[in-house]
Amino acid sequence: MTADNYQTIFELGFRSFPWPRVVQPFIFLIIGLLFVRLFQGEKFYFIVGILVASTASIFLLISLVIVIPDFVKLRSAYMSGKGAVVTGVVQKFQPAPAIGPARESFSINEALFSYNVLDDTPCFHNSPLHSGPIHEGLNVRIHFFEGCIQRVEVLK
Repeated sequence: MTADNYQTIFELGFRSFPWPRVVQPFIFLIIGLLFVRLFQGEKFYFIVGILVASTASIFLLISLVIVIPDFVKLRSAYMSGKGAVVTGVVQKFQPAPAIGPARESFSINEALFSYNVLDDTPCFHNSPLHSGPIHEGLNVRIHFFEGCIQRVEVLK
């Protein structure tokens, strides 16, 4: 099978960056700064704005310190070709249950893959829940490194 027979459905990159972990505190930072700017004459709202902006800044900084190095490590490993590739048919697919932990797993040949569908990770995690592209019997090629699925290609 040539590379032309496969269609990429996921690739670790800019689009897979865990944006919500950075955007959520940023929104609160903006709200806090708006309170500070708009309510300068009203002491209570001004103080609330400062507290919200300060707290959001701390959470934003923590998120960036955690997320960016992890993403850079995973992305550089992918770009440099580190990792392994497995090709075959998805077997033993265990979808996430309707209630309970959102963990899915499947195997291809002897390689076992497991992930939380709701994880906020740059690696593949088969979202959206119960509607992801991976299913039993699908012929795929997967690039992976240290438990991170870097790329998923499906046979056309």
